[in-house]
Amino acid sequence: MTNKPSTTRSKILLSAELLFATKRFHEVRMEDLAVRAGVGKGTIYRYFKDKKELYVALLKEASTDLILLIEKAIEQQKSCVNKLIHLVKASITLFDAKPHLFDLILQAEALQRNEGEFPWQQTRSNVIQIVESIFKLAEGRKEFTIEDPKNAALQLLGGLRAVIRFGKKPRHEHLSFNMVQHFLNGFSTPA
Repeated sequence: MTNKPSTTRSKILLSAELLFATKRFHEVRMEDLAVRAGVGKGTIYRYFKDKKELYVALLKEASTDLILLIEKAIEQQKSCVNKLIHLVKASITLFDAKPHLFDLILQAEALQRNEGEFPWQQTRSNVIQIVESIFKLAEGRKEFTIEDPKNAALQLLGGLRAVIRFGKKPRHEHLSFNMVQHFLNGFSTPA
């Protein structure tokens, strides 16, 4: 019995994710990837013309997953606060499910440093725009007002990135709620 193409492609991508996250780009050999994925080296080339295309495919797939998760999570929410909470929760869920993704993104940034935009940049821009649109909607609904939406979006997402990378696991049940509440209302209380 042979594997379905989508299953074979998925096995290759999963194996590549693990290898690229633990080794530098130039250290990953297609032979090692083939062994890890349980396929012939030629099979990999049926799906991807080279190692760079495979790497970019990993980031594109994760990008699509993230945007779809966020859009689905926020469309079901009425209040803008809940939209932010569910955006944060969806992001944490994806990165926790793909623990090597941050390493892949960091490597992509390093590889593309002098070549302009790197593969994850559009995703980052899309998420910033989603957050800014929630801020704008909140202001229109008079739920809350953000004075500097662009910088506020960067700060919220930067804090989210730090929590995903360095935060305690397993995640606290109310982590997303607490993050958004602290972001909107501050961390301090009167002494």
